[in-house]
Amino acid sequence: MKSLTMSEYKSDNDLSVSRGLAVFGLMALTPILAVFLPWDFGPIESDYRKLIAGNSLAVILVELFVFIVLLKNENLISDFVKKLDLNDKIVGSVFILASTYSLFYVSSVKSLFILGFLAILIHVLFTISLFKNAKYVAERTQNYFWIILGVSVVVYTALWAIDFLIFPPTTEDWIDRVPGVTNIRWAGFFWLSVFAAGFALIKTPGAKSFALALFFGAFGLTMTLWTGTRGSLVAIIFGAICSIIFAPTYRKSIVKYCIASAAVAILINIYASVPHVQYGIDRIISRGQPAEMIERGGSGRTTLWKHTAEISLNHPVVGHGIDQFQKMGPKETLGFKGPHSFLLQLLFSVGVVGILSILYGTSRFLQSYRLEVHRPHQLAAFVFFSGGCLYAVYDNFGYYPYPIAIFTLSVFMLFKPRDEAGRLSA
Repeated sequence: MKSLTMSEYKSDNDLSVSRGLAVFGLMALTPILAVFLPWDFGPIESDYRKLIAGNSLAVILVELFVFIVLLKNENLISDFVKKLDLNDKIVGSVFILASTYSLFYVSSVKSLFILGFLAILIHVLFTISLFKNAKYVAERTQNYFWIILGVSVVVYTALWAIDFLIFPPTTEDWIDRVPGVTNIRWAGFFWLSVFAAGFALIKTPGAKSFALALFFGAFGLTMTLWTGTRGSLVAIIFGAICSIIFAPTYRKSIVKYCIASAAVAILINIYASVPHVQYGIDRIISRGQPAEMIERGGSGRTTLWKHTAEISLNHPVVGHGIDQFQKMGPKETLGFKGPHSFLLQLLFSVGVVGILSILYGTSRFLQSYRLEVHRPHQLAAFVFFSGGCLYAVYDNFGYYPYPIAIFTLSVFMLFKPRDEAGRLSA
């Protein structure tokens, strides 16, 4: 396959090198921006902080800025609609009609529906614009994305530590007062991303590059074990295994990276103090015991899934509406953002019509795009992508904007148009 020359890249690319760095650099800074935009510090919450942090809107605002300022395209919607065939338009229309019906006749809190819908719309516009305007992005730009993202997660953690030093936490603050998220478990999305970031450097020549890679890997695993987050641990292990299978040329480097990262993380956690009973390796080990899994079903997940499925049957066709789970879900878990399962989240929110529409859209995407795991940035993207696919099975990975945004960028890096001859690697 023929690679694009620099002149072809300059003439065909709609996204300049500087704007490309700005887009990917800004998206890589989302862990830090998720703390600063809502000013998510201290125990006292303003109405603004409750709105932005409580609804995880910081990443959505970053996507909106990127879409309007950096990926601007006045004809985006019209160009996209023109490329749709009749079946696409029929499926899209049915989905919109079903969602409209659920808004007016099923949803109990319409303000949550509208806010959730706007967030999804912004993300869809960001995604479409990314695939259209960032068609050819230099390989080094995409590598920089993972490096900046890794550093951002480390800085994010430092901001959390500074916050607790300035405003000493209560016992429950270790669970609920975590900057950028509403529960310590959702910080697992950050640990997966920093662990994945190290894969972009594992084959870069030089001891400094591997040292930085090892730092990212060890940091992600250390925080996963220290916070007692089983979800990110399982996703990390699965992502690493998938990378070994799908990227054989990187196999030795991957094994070395994983073993070294795990050794450092385990050693640190053996001696690290645990601030709360919900933290630490002991929690992961105890909750992973067969007897515990049978009795509690994964922290009560099986019970939650059962009750969610039962409630979903009340409106199986169109669902209860976007972001209604926290108000219309099982009584025992009212206030939970999602059912800890992406499939049940879809069934509850958009019903069978929504699930079939998404399956149709995924099928159409796979007809036009192919998976490619050849470059370092693609390896990092594949770890996050594959780990995220499993993460979504048993947690709210498909609900929160941060993992969705990084997942989208990973898909962009991994899936290439089937009819393209090549892309620039510079």
